[in-house]
Amino acid sequence: MQRILVINIGSTSTKVGLFSDENILSKETIDHAAKDLAQLHGYDAWLRFHQAMVEKFFKSHKGRLERFHLVVSRGGLTKPVETGAYLINDAMLRDLRSGQYGWHPCNVGPAIAYEIAKRLEVRAIIYDSPVADEMEPLARVSGLKGIERKSAFHVLSQKSGARKAAEELGIHYEQGHFIVAHLGGGITICAHKKGRIIDGTHGLSEGPFTPQRTGALPLQEFMNLCFSGQFTQEELSRKLFGQGGVYSYLGTHDIAAVEQNAKKGDEKALLVLRTMAYQISKDICTMAAVLAGRVDSIVLTGNLCNARTVVNEIRSRVDFLAHFLVYPGEDELENLALGGMNILRQGETVREYT
Repeated sequence: MQRILVINIGSTSTKVGLFSDENILSKETIDHAAKDLAQLHGYDAWLRFHQAMVEKFFKSHKGRLERFHLVVSRGGLTKPVETGAYLINDAMLRDLRSGQYGWHPCNVGPAIAYEIAKRLEVRAIIYDSPVADEMEPLARVSGLKGIERKSAFHVLSQKSGARKAAEELGIHYEQGHFIVAHLGGGITICAHKKGRIIDGTHGLSEGPFTPQRTGALPLQEFMNLCFSGQFTQEELSRKLFGQGGVYSYLGTHDIAAVEQNAKKGDEKALLVLRTMAYQISKDICTMAAVLAGRVDSIVLTGNLCNARTVVNEIRSRVDFLAHFLVYPGEDELENLALGGMNILRQGETVREYT
């Protein structure tokens, strides 16, 4: 019997799971209010905040935290890596703390996993990092020499959604062409070709706006904002990645509440939801061009799929392209645990991050 502890730090939540083989012993999702997240400044503040959430989970499951074999964390924004497993080491933790490859709350997850693994005297790994890079050469060119487009997707959710679609269609993931939109606190829309994510919208700097992020912005107006003198770099970063998107228009990132307001006749709430779906639809159609129109299925996955207003708007705009499938919710904890099982049972290689 193999026992694995899984940690997944997201933009608005802390998720922790205990697994015995493929069975879930316990899992918990702790959603965080915007006012609490707004108080966090810098890596150490985010680390302490999420550590406290994980420790709270530990205290409530004290009797189950013995004889663990592996700790698995969602990866953070490091240099590009291959898909699969990487040992959490000092080099990885330095890069995540520095933020030189980008900042996201998931950057603190590996540090939490590393400290817990030391206490349990086992290894700590990341699996299918969000910066796992399978992009084709055409997808890397940005339009300005010296700046290269980079991969930063919800790889776990993306591949899980595509594999579910492949199974439903009766084909192998490695044989199919899929467009997958992960819809959550962050949104990424990717083109999958024969088992590889060959292009997609960067989860922080491209694509549609999200519950908290601005997505791509008009370049001239954004440049003016940068040099307006109104914001420090840290303040502007917070505005773009924590106070943008739906939050900037409505003062909340709670999409369930926004949808309820829209159903009650709030025209502004309805407009914002429809516009987010409109932008998602445009990027789905862009990925159809990446796949030269050969698309087996369009797949929506993630917690925002519970917002029927968003899903119906997208469906009305893109289902002419291909078979349309929706898998509400997300199973990233389960996918991280399965990755850990591949290592413990099948001896899958754990790479060293350098």
